[in-house]
Amino acid sequence: DLSPAVSDLSKKFSEKFCASIGNGMTPEKAGETAATQLSKGLLFSPVFKEIMSAPKEDLTSSLSSNIFDECGKDLGGTTEELDNYLVQLANKVPTKSSNSLQLPPTRQKLSK
Repeated sequence: DLSPAVSDLSKKFSEKFCASIGNGMTPEKAGETAATQLSKGLLFSPVFKEIMSAPKEDLTSSLSSNIFDECGKDLGGTTEELDNYLVQLANKVPTKSSNSLQLPPTRQKLSK
């Protein structure tokens, strides 16, 4: 029951996520990249409030479905693993009352 604007954002995220997977990124990095790319113009968009008020479970379900339709065979995991990852990613999104947009942290490799 997502609004058309939120459904469209879910599709765009999935397309960017799958493009990154196709370029050899890990699912974690692909998620971070897609979120970063979409957030650039989103903060001041009228759609922002709609996204923040959408139930995270519905948004996660939409993302998971879109991603598996688009590039599920390239992921090598299960829908449950993807759902778990997307729930973790969604939990890093601020709530409606938050004043700042927090993106997931980028993993850094430690040098020896």
